Amino acid sequence: MNNKGKYIGVESRVQYAILEDAINEYLSNGNLDKEKCLLLIKQFNKGENRSLKILKHITVLIKKNELLLSLGSQNIKKHQFYELSISNRKAMIICMFCNSFPITYDILTVIAQVFKVQNTISKEAIVQKMGAIYGGNRAMHIAITEIIPLLIECGVIKRDKMGIYSRETKLTIYNKYIAELIIYTDIKLSGSKSTLIDDLNHRPWYLYFEISTFNTDNFNLLISKKDSSIGGGYLKI
Repeated sequence: MNNKGKYIGVESRVQYAILEDAINEYLSNGNLDKEKCLLLIKQFNKGENRSLKILKHITVLIKKNELLLSLGSQNIKKHQFYELSISNRKAMIICMFCNSFPITYDILTVIAQVFKVQNTISKEAIVQKMGAIYGGNRAMHIAITEIIPLLIECGVIKRDKMGIYSRETKLTIYNKYIAELIIYTDIKLSGSKSTLIDDLNHRPWYLYFEISTFNTDNFNLLISKKDSSIGGGYLKI
């Protein structure tokens, strides 16, 4: 899919701890306390302008994911977000960030495609491959630079040395809502309407998540299972 000219939106790095706090706040209280969020942002970042940019990113994330967060609040009880395993919290944040800023999904897909044939990828290779999708513009370069540290914090890639990255262990998912959110995100952002169940272990996106223990017959929050003439069935939004 060619995304040249599409909205990119990521201008500053957003630390994982800030995203965790914002999502927990919204799940617990149904809103985001921007003043409190800004105070936390300033603990990690210097400069008023940068802090306000990060607050804007958080605000966009909450707004674009209101429906998903509302469904999440039905599954994750008030003040229990931090009781989820770290893998589940990281997976949820990755999905929310991807749904807010789809370039993140594209970066992860590009990296996963390379990891299928080799163990490492350079930032230069990421930029080159993303340039074929978005065009070699400055906004894309900035977004890649600012998103990669978040992906490292989320535990889906690791930095071997400057500008060289390798894959991490898959995030094991125990929560049904988050398992559905992972599949929903892939279907939506890939531009497809559904995915074959048999493809879940082969699509690049699933290089980062272990969700094979779930019975897809029970999915009913974000996606549903449909029968297929070729067997195995498929999942759709």
